[in-house]
Amino acid sequence: MGKYDYLPSNSLEFQNKVHHIRDQVVANREEWNLSAAAVDALNPLIAAFDAAVRVSGNPETRTHAAIQRRNTARAELEKVLRPFIQGQLILNPAVPAEALVGMALPTHDRKPTPAPAPDREPKVETVTPSPAVIEVKFGGRDGKGHGKPHGVHGMELCWVMAGERPVDWSELRHSEFATRSPLRLTFHGDDRGKWIYFAARWENTRGVKGPWTEIMGAVIP
Repeated sequence: MGKYDYLPSNSLEFQNKVHHIRDQVVANREEWNLSAAAVDALNPLIAAFDAAVRVSGNPETRTHAAIQRRNTARAELEKVLRPFIQGQLILNPAVPAEALVGMALPTHDRKPTPAPAPDREPKVETVTPSPAVIEVKFGGRDGKGHGKPHGVHGMELCWVMAGERPVDWSELRHSEFATRSPLRLTFHGDDRGKWIYFAARWENTRGVKGPWTEIMGAVIP
């Protein structure tokens, strides 16, 4: 549970909190769109824990065995209660944040953080594994191997076959996209020996594109 556990270690405090949570759950079950079966599954476990607390809290019946039964009943309750709290309450968008605060439960930011716009160009290199084939390997400039930066969906490669190097990226008329390295370009036999010029940029999961690389050239093998 990390450094902070929202369920008290003291048995009586735990009991009081469990009853408070159940009262709120029962009162707001339909509004919070809670599973009736999930709510009902808590009741016998809470009842068993309550009974064990009564026995272990009574000086006349407070024995080592009674305390053990109370601890076992709590453990059985927590096995069902914690997933219920996490799935049905904390992560449930129908439960208002103020309701979680009222039950002394954690609140989390339920809005996903948008993928950042790529701010650097990819690192690319070409290999020629077979005749008329060029493979473009790509990856992050700060990482090892061919990993993509955080939030990046893939690499866009634009290219053109030409006799001279283009001066502007708008002249790269053909577009390819790859989510995994390498990106393979396959040409015809009569293209062998010609030059292609290309540039690459990242695109994130929202479709936002990053800066271009320099325009590079390669000979079709």
